[in-house]
Amino acid sequence: MDRPIERPPNASRPSRPGDGNWNHGPEWGHRPGWDHPGWNNPNWGWGGGSWAGHWHNNCIRPHYGWYNGCWNNYWGSNWYAPLAWGAVGWGLGSWTSNWGYSSAYYNPYYVAAPAVPYDYSQPVVVDNYVNDAADAAVAADPNAQPPAEDPAVQHATALFDEGLALFKKGDYRSALNKFDAALTQLPDDPVIHEVRAVTLFALGEYQQSAAALNSFLSSAPGMDWTTMSSLYGNAADYEAQLRKLEQYCVSKPNDAAAYFVLAYQYLVLGAKDQATDALRVVVKNQPKDSTAKRMLDALAPEQATAVAQTPPAPAAAPAPAAGAESPAIDLVGNWRAKAGDTTIDLAITDASQFTWKASEKGKATAELDGQLTADADALTLDSATQGAMSGSVATLSPDKWRFALAGAPASDPGLTFERVR
Repeated sequence: MDRPIERPPNASRPSRPGDGNWNHGPEWGHRPGWDHPGWNNPNWGWGGGSWAGHWHNNCIRPHYGWYNGCWNNYWGSNWYAPLAWGAVGWGLGSWTSNWGYSSAYYNPYYVAAPAVPYDYSQPVVVDNYVNDAADAAVAADPNAQPPAEDPAVQHATALFDEGLALFKKGDYRSALNKFDAALTQLPDDPVIHEVRAVTLFALGEYQQSAAALNSFLSSAPGMDWTTMSSLYGNAADYEAQLRKLEQYCVSKPNDAAAYFVLAYQYLVLGAKDQATDALRVVVKNQPKDSTAKRMLDALAPEQATAVAQTPPAPAAAPAPAAGAESPAIDLVGNWRAKAGDTTIDLAITDASQFTWKASEKGKATAELDGQLTADADALTLDSATQGAMSGSVATLSPDKWRFALAGAPASDPGLTFERVR
């Protein structure tokens, strides 16, 4: 594992898989879901191949001017799209925090303790700072006056900045205390979660670091090397910590938690082959780690199982009787679906324009609009502010259809939309 730390060359962006003849009319007929060649290829990215740009623009607060970019931006490819990001950005926080995929996510490294400031047994729910109208206006007009921050947010930000200064000096324990305090007030800030996990890595506390990273990486991409190196006062400190982790992994060849942290660090460096090797160790020794499995499938799809490559469709509607025509569905109109405590109202016009409203008790309604594209068994809703949410569809009746996010596990119940009269 001993090798110099160096910035890898930028790779060219591959073409988006699954592209084909898309019908822009708002209608589809019934065919079994998931039968598009390459539809579930892990290279599919949120936002029609640009999810990382939406991630950086929507989920990284402008205050973090030192944040250069994530794995995707660094490699210039869409090799890994976090499962939860698309849904969270569309006002489906409860769907992803309650996971709606409860059987699909399990964090094998998390142990609840008073000292841990966040419940990492579930994916990190990421805040989108352009989610309300005022912030969206600022994003659209750089000259607009940004809204005043809540005093609690200002205090948490100050604590985080103090922690960053301590981290740069090598005082990792004191930095961790600051990050923990900031996280209790800003639990939806992904940068705090990731920097906290990196601090635990610097302290050699690999189990706790793995717990935080596993929850975080189910919803978000990791940093690139430029971003990581900016945290350190001296890059040699990082290299020493990485060498220490590598040696620890050599001495503990079955420690899935340590190897998960190692895989994360190799991906920060752009070392794909080393990261793939580390993830193989994780999956072998911790088969319940669904995040590691998804990452490994994305990095080495040729080694994915047949089930991972072509998951079965959700429970399908009964097949039409012999000689009967497959039902077609007219998407124009108003639709409603339920996802836990969230209600989704979807309106579609003759011009294939849509309005999506996600409402949850006690929270502001998330409202997006944009362009819809559909074909026989796939649907993409493309929004200017939150990117695109894509997935497979199955017609249940002329007034009912099921939508499952692209890349979702086979156990995903999806969203069942019914026409509102």
